[in-house]
Amino acid sequence: MKKILALLLTLVFTVLACAACGSQNDQPEEAVQTEIRLDACGLAYTIPTSWTGTDNINIIPTSYAQPESSIYALVRYDYAPDENMAELNDMESETAVEDLMAPLVELLVVRDGQETADAVEAEMEKFTSCRELPKQEGFRFYYLTDPVRGVAYLPESGIQTYQELAEDLPLLYDSIETFVPDTASVEEQAKKQSSLFGFISSDLDGNAVDSSIFADYDLTVVNFYGSYSYPDINELQELEQFYQELQTEHPNVNFFQVIIDTPSDAAEEKMQQAYAENGVTFMGIMPDMSMASWILKNIEGIPTTIFVDENGYIQDIKLEQTQTADVYMQTTEQVLDQM
Repeated sequence: MKKILALLLTLVFTVLACAACGSQNDQPEEAVQTEIRLDACGLAYTIPTSWTGTDNINIIPTSYAQPESSIYALVRYDYAPDENMAELNDMESETAVEDLMAPLVELLVVRDGQETADAVEAEMEKFTSCRELPKQEGFRFYYLTDPVRGVAYLPESGIQTYQELAEDLPLLYDSIETFVPDTASVEEQAKKQSSLFGFISSDLDGNAVDSSIFADYDLTVVNFYGSYSYPDINELQELEQFYQELQTEHPNVNFFQVIIDTPSDAAEEKMQQAYAENGVTFMGIMPDMSMASWILKNIEGIPTTIFVDENGYIQDIKLEQTQTADVYMQTTEQVLDQM
C-alpha cells in the first residue's frame, strides 16, 4: 500500500507542476525543449532535450509546496527503466517505489532559518552533491544530485540510460532561475488540499477501491465506524434503509462506510458478521495510510458522517453520533441543495 500511495502523490504533484506553467518551444518532436515555471516554488528552468526526445525515457516528476513545513517546496525528477514500469503500475506489487526508480535531481526550497531543520538535513543526506542556488528574500534554494544510494539496483540497461540522462544535468543547472515564491497561491492550494478526500484501498471483500469512485456520483455520503463499537453502537439497519432509499430517490448519490480499525483480520471478520446480521448491502471500506492520517486529524468520535462531492472535496456539513435514516436523508438533501 505504501507504494500505491506514493504513486498517487506523485501523480497529484505532477498535475500541480504542469498546471503551474509548462511551455514547449517549436522544435522537432525528437528534440523537445520544455520550459517550466513553478511560481509556487520560486523556480524556473528548462528540461534537457535528452529527457523528452525518446519514447522509452520515463521521467517521473514530483513537485509540491507546503507552507507549514521546514521544506517549503520540493521538485524532483526520477528515472524509471522500461522494465520497471509495469510493476510501478501494478497495484498488487509489494515492491517499494524507491526500488523501481532513481532520482536524477532534486530542488529544495527552504525558508531562511530552516536550513538545519531535521527534515531538511535528512533530505540533503540522500545526495552526495548539494549546491546552493541564488537566494531570494526569505528563501534559500538547493540543487541536489548524485544519490547516496547509487543506481546499481536498477537493471543494467537502466543504469546506462540513467548515466546518459545525468550527463545533461549541467544544462538543467545552468537554466535554473530563482525568485520569491508565490506564497499566497501555496496557502490557497493548501486550504483546498485540506478538504480533498483521497484514498487507494480495498473493501471488506478485498476488492480494490479508490477515491475515483467519487467521480461517479454528484455526492457521496461517507460514514466512519469502528468494529469495536459493535453491537453496543449499531445503526447498520438505519444506514441500510438510508442506502436503499438513496438508490430510489437520489441515484446520483452514493453511500459507503469506512471501518477505521481495519485492516485487521479480527476487525474485518467482525464487521463481515455484523453486515450479515443486519442485512447490509452497502460497501465497507478499509482506510489506507492517507485516509488513516486524515481520520486522526479530523474525526473526534464515531459514528461520524461526511459528504464528498464528485471532485473529492468534503462539504461543510457533517453529522456526528447515531442518526435515523430520515435524518441522513434530510441532511443529504440539504447538502445537495447547497451544492
